[in-house]
Order: sequence, then C-alpha cells, then structure tokens
Amino acid sequence: MRDIDLKAQTERILLHQLDGYWPDYDREAIANQILPALALMEKNYSAMPSARFWRDGEMVFSPWYSVTWMIFLYRLSHLLSENGNAHEADVVYYLNKIMHSIDWFYQVDLPVHFMAEHPLGSVLGRAKYSDYLFIYQGTTVGGNRKGNSIAYPTLGSNVVMYANSTVLGDSVIGNNVIISADTFIINGRIPDNCIVFGKSPDLIIKKKTADEIRDMTSAFWKW
Repeated sequence: MRDIDLKAQTERILLHQLDGYWPDYDREAIANQILPALALMEKNYSAMPSARFWRDGEMVFSPWYSVTWMIFLYRLSHLLSENGNAHEADVVYYLNKIMHSIDWFYQVDLPVHFMAEHPLGSVLGRAKYSDYLFIYQGTTVGGNRKGNSIAYPTLGSNVVMYANSTVLGDSVIGNNVIISADTFIINGRIPDNCIVFGKSPDLIIKKKTADEIRDMTSAFWKW
C-alpha cells in the first residue's frame, strides 16, 4: 500500500511540474517508470546512515527535499532513456536542470549508490563511474580532447568530490579517494586510498589506508 500511495503522490507532483513547461509528452510512459525509479532510490538510501534518508527500515522519500527530488528525476530520465522514451527522458532531464541548476544527463550511467550535498552547479558528464559516489556543489566531471577524439575519466569506488573539484579527460581516479575542494585534475592518475589536493600537474597526494578513507566516509555510507 505504501508503494502505491508513494507512486500516486510522486506522479501527481511530477506531472504538475512538467505541465508547467511542456504540453506534449507521454504521461503513461513516465508513470510506468516511477516505481522502478523509486526502487532504485530505496536501494541507494538503504546504504546510508543518515535518518534523513533511511529510518526504521524504510526509505525517507520527500519530494520537498531537493536532493532527493533531483536524484529521483535523474533516475527517472535514465530509465526513460533506457526504455526508448527519448522525448520523455528529455523533458524530465530538462525539468531537473531548470529546478536544480545541475546537469546530470540521462545517458550518463551514475552508480546505484550516489549522493550529493548542496550540488548546485554540478556537471556530471560522460565518464565511467563506480559505486558509492558522493559530490558537492560546483563539481565537474567531463571530457577533454586528446588527438582526434575526446577522452573521458574513470572513477573508482567510494570517491568523494568536494566543492568545485574537477576531473577531466584521460584521468583515472582510484578506489577510496577524497578529492579536496577546488582540486583540478586533468589527464591524471590518482592511486587508491588517498586524499588529493591542488591542480594538475602539481597535485599533492596524501596516502591513507583503505580503512582510514572508509572511516572518513562513514558519515555518507554504512560500511
């Protein structure tokens, strides 16, 4: 019953928002992907220690909590794209961009365990993302031209990107990496288990153990 009620509430709010911008979209196609998107949200939030997202064995899903709503809109647009509803994916993606000043394109495959805090101005472009990604405001991930093609980054598992940090081009970020605020990495190689500061090519890498990084990120995820 709770799933049915949550779907109905979510659908009502979402369609009202979409109607404010676009008259021509398939309402049924969007409605059909709401429960799968909520299921992905539940799997994500179940790994979080904060009672803002998971409480008493249940997901806390509030359309009035902007981070929850923007992640939901990304999930929904991604599912719509995967199911061949390109126009509907476009309108949901564009709604997310208008409402939240973010650019998380629906063809970008963000991990199941993904969270953001104050993510205004964040751009998550084409890259290979691994599980347990956490970002803050102004973060950028994207390509850089290399010869006659564009190279994109690879991010390992349990990566945190603090405010205004950037990862571009043929960069490889290891597992258990904290990217400090204002760090700029282009075509860089960052090893596992570290904190990275500075700007390429003059990066400072502070090595840690996997347990130390996991302890530092235990406020984000249940390890």
